[in-house]
Amino acid sequence: MSEPKPSTADILAKIRAQKTGAGGNAASEPVAATPAPATPPVEAQAAVAPPAAPVAKPKATPAAKPGSTSDILAAIRAAKGGGASATAATPSPAAQAAVPVAAAAKPAVASGAPKPSVEEMLNAVRGKAASAEVAATAPVAPAKPTLPPIPVKPPAAKDKKAAVGVDRRSFVAACFAPVVVGFSAMAATSLIWLLDLARFMFPNVLVEPPTAFKIGPPSDYPLGGVSTKWLAARGVWIVHTDQYKGRNLIYALASVCTHLGCTPNWLEGEQKYKCPCHGSGFYVNGINFEGPAPRPLERVGLKLAADGQLEVDKSVKFQEEMGQWEDSNSYVDGSLV
Repeated sequence: MSEPKPSTADILAKIRAQKTGAGGNAASEPVAATPAPATPPVEAQAAVAPPAAPVAKPKATPAAKPGSTSDILAAIRAAKGGGASATAATPSPAAQAAVPVAAAAKPAVASGAPKPSVEEMLNAVRGKAASAEVAATAPVAPAKPTLPPIPVKPPAAKDKKAAVGVDRRSFVAACFAPVVVGFSAMAATSLIWLLDLARFMFPNVLVEPPTAFKIGPPSDYPLGGVSTKWLAARGVWIVHTDQYKGRNLIYALASVCTHLGCTPNWLEGEQKYKCPCHGSGFYVNGINFEGPAPRPLERVGLKLAADGQLEVDKSVKFQEEMGQWEDSNSYVDGSLV
C-alpha cells in the first residue's frame, strides 16, 4: 500500500521545523551538502515526469530559501525537465515533498515555454484588480451637449444688388431678343385682327335721345324772350315773340345754320342769332338778314300736350320759304295759353 500524499499544511509544517532546527538561513549552505531527499511516490513521479518527454539539460538554479514557493516552483520545473540528477543544485527535502501536490494541482504546460514567476503572476492579478477598481471609481464624464448647427451667414447686400442687376440685365436681353420680338409682333397683329372681326359682327348703332320730348308749361317762356335751356341737350331754341306778322306765337327753332350746318349763337344784347363760321345773321323770329345764309332757320314741331305742357317733336321740320310756317303744328298760339 502506497503512503498517503502529504498535504500543504504538512509541507509548511516541515519547512517551519527545518528552519527552526537549522537556527538560521539555510540558503547559505551549499546544495550539494544537503541529504538526498526521499523518493516521491510512484504516482507523483508519473505525474511529474511524463513518459517520452525529451531530456533537456536544466539551467542552474540559484540557492533559495528552503520551503519557500520559489523552491516548490524550482522542483516542479526540475521534475518536468527530466529528474533531479541532471540539475546543478538539488532542492530541499521539503520542496521535493511538495512536488507531488504542486504537480497534481498545476496542469501540465508544454516544455520549452517561458514560465512566469509568482511575483509576475501576483503583479498581473494586482494590476487587473487595480484597473477594475480605478474604472469603477473613475467619475463618469458628463455627456457633451449637442450644439445646434451654425447658421449660414446670408450674402451681403452688395452681393444681392449685384445678383439682382445681373438678373435684370439677363431679363431685358431676353425680352429684346429677335425671336421674342418677332413672336410678340405676330401675336399683337393676330389679336388686332381678332378684335376687328368681333367688331364687324356687331352693327353700328347710334344712340340718340328721343325726338319728341316735353319742355314744360307755356308760362315758363315769357313774351319777348328766347330760351337756350334746351340748346345743349336738344339743339333747339324756344322763342315766344310777336314779331312775325304781328302774331303772339311760341315756336321752336332748330339751332342749325342754313348755310353749312354750323351752330349759331344767340346774342341777347343784339337780339339776333349769329353764326360763328361764316357770319350769317338771323333775326329773333329766324329770318336771315346778313351773311351767306340763303334762307331762314327751320322750325320743328311744337304742340300743347294733354297735361298742359309744351311738347317738341324734332322729327318734323317746317321751312318758311315753302310757306310751312303757317302750319298750326309749327307753333302754339301764345294768346290762348
